Amino acid sequence: MDNKTETIKINYSLLMDLRVDYAFKLIFGTGDTLFLISLLNAIFANKKIPRIIKSLTVINPYLEKHSKEDKLSILDIRAQLDDGTTILIEMHLYDLDDLKYKTIRSWARTYGEELKTSEAYTTQPPVICVTFANGSLDEGESKKIHKCCKIMDIDDHTIFSNALELHYIDMKAFVKAVNETGGIGKGETVETMLASWLAIITEKDIEDKSIIENICKEQEEIGMAVSALVRLSEDKVTRQEYLRRQDDIMLHNKRARDYELMKQRAEQEKNRAEQAEAENEMLRKRLAELETK
Repeated sequence: MDNKTETIKINYSLLMDLRVDYAFKLIFGTGDTLFLISLLNAIFANKKIPRIIKSLTVINPYLEKHSKEDKLSILDIRAQLDDGTTILIEMHLYDLDDLKYKTIRSWARTYGEELKTSEAYTTQPPVICVTFANGSLDEGESKKIHKCCKIMDIDDHTIFSNALELHYIDMKAFVKAVNETGGIGKGETVETMLASWLAIITEKDIEDKSIIENICKEQEEIGMAVSALVRLSEDKVTRQEYLRRQDDIMLHNKRARDYELMKQRAEQEKNRAEQAEAENEMLRKRLAELETK
């Protein structure tokens, strides 16, 4: 199939949103690993990391429980490279408050599980976490689209260890940049393979759909991924599962918003009560002063 000449017919209203983890796993976590390899290579190339993946294996996405009280952690995709390196990939539309710490926890648990008995620590392959988030992970931080974190010396910035590598991708910041500039070749959205993949992943919020169509024509593997997504979106059984998961996410978001609103109201009530108490205390002092005169 030559996607540089063939135009893919896309019903955007029907197309599944790849930010919904169910759809994301269908394209990147099942079947042919071509799309996942392309996406990961684009992420590493975007930070000029000299790592080129040629093959990988998608493995059990569950992290084992360490105790009866410990909740089972579920990842979207867990892959292993030929050299033993483990890559954890997660898609998040909500729960951003503690996301960075959840990611570090997932890394720590996986890194601990990878070491086999009698093996030296120096032989243990690294664990890489890739997190797609629908927003920034830090308040007040400049809206950086792709952040890569490692353990390093705070003085000279030399890498202390390659065992930990965390990639955070802010999809909301990407969409904002694309819609403001009108394309992926301007500003922060420099025309890279990662920008092309992100445009497809965030398609629902990209205003100019010609951007999507041009990417499908110019990037063969992305065109193939979108063709697969179109077919899956038209399958009735698959779509029912997708809509069910989408409803779950919407319900979760509503509960999260309601909880935040409840916390804000409680905080406001507390502040009003404290202010009223302070005013009453001032009034009591004033009355006491008047009584002593």
